[in-house]
Amino acid sequence: MVFLTAQGGILGPFCWLLGKILNFIYQGLSAGGIENLALCIIIFTLVVKLILLPLTLRQQKGSKINQLIQPELQKVQKKYKNKTDQDSMLKQQQEMQEVYRKYGTSMTNGCLTSFIQLPIIYALYRVIYNIPAYVPEIKSLYTPIAEQIMKVSNYTETLSTFVTDNKISTASRAINALSKLDVGNVTNNNIIDVISQFSTTQWKAFSDLLSGNTDLVNVIASNVPQIDHLNKFILGINISEAPGWRLFVENVVNGDVVKTFNWALIIPILAALFQFLSTKIMQTPQTGAGSDQATAQSAAMMKSMTYTMPIMSLFFCVTLPAGIGIYWTISALISFLIQLGVNIYYDKIADTDKILEKQMEKAKKKNKGKKKKSFMEKMMEAAGNSEGTSSSNSVAGTSLKNYTSSSSNSDNQTPTYRKGSISSKANIMQQYSNAGNNQKSKEE
Repeated sequence: MVFLTAQGGILGPFCWLLGKILNFIYQGLSAGGIENLALCIIIFTLVVKLILLPLTLRQQKGSKINQLIQPELQKVQKKYKNKTDQDSMLKQQQEMQEVYRKYGTSMTNGCLTSFIQLPIIYALYRVIYNIPAYVPEIKSLYTPIAEQIMKVSNYTETLSTFVTDNKISTASRAINALSKLDVGNVTNNNIIDVISQFSTTQWKAFSDLLSGNTDLVNVIASNVPQIDHLNKFILGINISEAPGWRLFVENVVNGDVVKTFNWALIIPILAALFQFLSTKIMQTPQTGAGSDQATAQSAAMMKSMTYTMPIMSLFFCVTLPAGIGIYWTISALISFLIQLGVNIYYDKIADTDKILEKQMEKAKKKNKGKKKKSFMEKMMEAAGNSEGTSSSNSVAGTSLKNYTSSSSNSDNQTPTYRKGSISSKANIMQQYSNAGNNQKSKEE
């Protein structure tokens, strides 16, 4: 897969649109004399979060509604506490589903909203990962270098060896894609996919490696300083480089390579912190007398996510380019602030009783005359049918006794039953039983 070339599949339109937004932001900043990709990424993240804000608020509102109806759900759970038979468990699920239906929500409320956002979020990641693919002015800085590299003998092997020897993990996927292409099918884009992941120190090492190629060395010397300028962030952080796990890194200062503190580690630390805060305040209290095993498991899973998600954020932001980490950090910070605002509104400002009344009115209108059953209702019905089938013998036996006792008072009447009803089945069983008894009497 070539990242820089046109994206196909479901991500294609999303990448194209987000790329246009990123380029527009860059052009605007550049027109104002500000050429900084880190600032561009920050504004880009804010814009995308603003676009997704209605979906985010809907998701968080749904979570809050589910939190507000917990007392009613716990009453149902308490009602069936310590009842483990299948019939009781089925009734509990049915009554809980009725509570959700009453307020126009569901146990999975917000999941669909999150699913809708996934393609957008992944496309946003792809755009930030390969900025030259979507910002022509930045691509133009890499193009002359790529053209000169393609004039080098065995340039594919040279690039592959250099990436491997220098452990440029962020370029490994691009170099693998490049290695699978025939020489005649390689384009500038394929080369840019690889070299756009080079750090300042790696550019110097690459230039030294091909020092005999004067044209290549000169074009690197002409364009890389501008690339570094665009990629520089506060404290000398280069957004094209992955922070890594090192406390000290090598940087080029006045043409010399010197060791400096790895300030880029601040980004994954902040990303993990904001992710922790965002996940922590998002949790819905699940405690109470009515809590059952399923609720306890859900609470345990949420508690686990509180610590798992920050660890994942830390790992990704350490191993991926700092530009991705900046997006991740800003995104987590915005999510935290939005969730904090939602919590303050619902917990301290809003009249929750009125909110629930409004939800019930909406649900009532929505459910009025609704014939189509929800997925959960169908599952409940299927479970009920299964329960009915498994206990058909006992039900039929009970019905048979009732039928026998009642029919003793009206021997000359032929009762009628609705086809497929339990009474009809009981009648058939009674007739079968009577036939067996008659046959037995004849034999005797």
